[in-house]
Amino acid sequence: MAVTLNSKRMLKTLQVLAVLLLVMGMVLPGTKPVQASTIPTFSIVSVVEDDTVTIKTYNFPADLDFKVTMGKYGTQGIGGVEVATINSGSGGSFEKTFDIPDSLVGDYRIAIRLDSGVGYYSYNWFYNNTSSGSSSSSGYTGIPTINIVSVVEDDTVTIKTHNFPADIDFKVRMGKYGTQGIDGEKVDTINSGSGGSFEKTFDIPDDLKGDYRIAIRLEGGVYYAYNWFYNNTSDGSSSSGYSGIPTFKILSVEEDDTVTIKTNNFPKDMDFKVLMGEYGTKGVGGIEVTTINSGSGGSFEDTYDIPDDLKGDYRIAIRLESTNGVYYAYNWFYNNSTTGSPSTSGYTGIPTFSIVSVVEDDQVTIKTNNFPEDMDFTVTMGAYGTAGVGGVVVETTNSGSGGSFELTYDIPASLHGDYRIAIRLDSGIGYYAYNWFYNNSTD
Repeated sequence: MAVTLNSKRMLKTLQVLAVLLLVMGMVLPGTKPVQASTIPTFSIVSVVEDDTVTIKTYNFPADLDFKVTMGKYGTQGIGGVEVATINSGSGGSFEKTFDIPDSLVGDYRIAIRLDSGVGYYSYNWFYNNTSSGSSSSSGYTGIPTINIVSVVEDDTVTIKTHNFPADIDFKVRMGKYGTQGIDGEKVDTINSGSGGSFEKTFDIPDDLKGDYRIAIRLEGGVYYAYNWFYNNTSDGSSSSGYSGIPTFKILSVEEDDTVTIKTNNFPKDMDFKVLMGEYGTKGVGGIEVTTINSGSGGSFEDTYDIPDDLKGDYRIAIRLESTNGVYYAYNWFYNNSTTGSPSTSGYTGIPTFSIVSVVEDDQVTIKTNNFPEDMDFTVTMGAYGTAGVGGVVVETTNSGSGGSFELTYDIPASLHGDYRIAIRLDSGIGYYAYNWFYNNSTD
């Protein structure tokens, strides 16, 4: 942001970043194992036709109640018949047997789901016929994914699968970027064979030739995986393209005339509308002052005229959003002349924090990362799942010189005995970060 030279406090007052930043990552896992970081899954161990099914779990979180439901094949057990509620005990891996409900007796395939209701769930399906205790072929666990190996522009794309279930027919679809390939054009049907990892090459359909980016999807029964790729010839080292967060900071302002910005981590060769509006609007629905192309992307400087309707405003919001509606970033500036040197108000990044340690029902210690400087943050704690919104205020912290620092907070009495607790640091003027922790003592 631009400020007057005699306004030291204003130099340190920030209001930046796209909503995209807040969405993509206010939570980082703790540096110690106070949070679950695995995916709960389960396999089918055995089935007694129209009677029972036995499952084996993997990577389950500890001491959570899971509702067990069964339903029609293809439903993933959502909205199914509730057959039991179990507690995961010490978590990890364990076996359980459940009765098949009367309403599903005679069904050829049945979906089964375990859902905690607080973020953890897993589902599978099984053939409803008696099988031995060895894991059946339907006992696949994991998440099928694909990555892009290479592309021949307007011709073919080669993918590599990971952790695919065995012997499933997958439809291969391609569509517009951003659709995840849903309802895209069917280009092939393949069988996953022995599953796991394998490479396949597919033709790019005529309707997508010339597109800059293309979505690709493999879907078979309850399984699917998707990715996207730049439609230009690349070797096998390429990934699916741009990843990161586009941001920009304010370099200088000429009052009622121009503002100069510097971008960071912009995707390449994309058209961006430049919008300006009232402070607090984040530039949404603002006056379009120009359209630019990001060229080779990354970092570049550019200068824009301040529109007549905003001349005289004390503060102005500025926004860059791609014409395809995917990427955007925003900032704001004081509408007064500044020198050309970058101001300290040009903070860019994502304030986050991790959990360092916990003393049960007493204290939690956090470590911040990339905090803006000299800002007051209200610290709140609340029930797990609330992200700390509306929680108990435990303290107000000033970020000082910003960046990375450790702080310890008392756990409020009203949360003593809770299994998991949410914690939030909120500046009240655009910056916040939250996390959660298990309320048990760590080393």
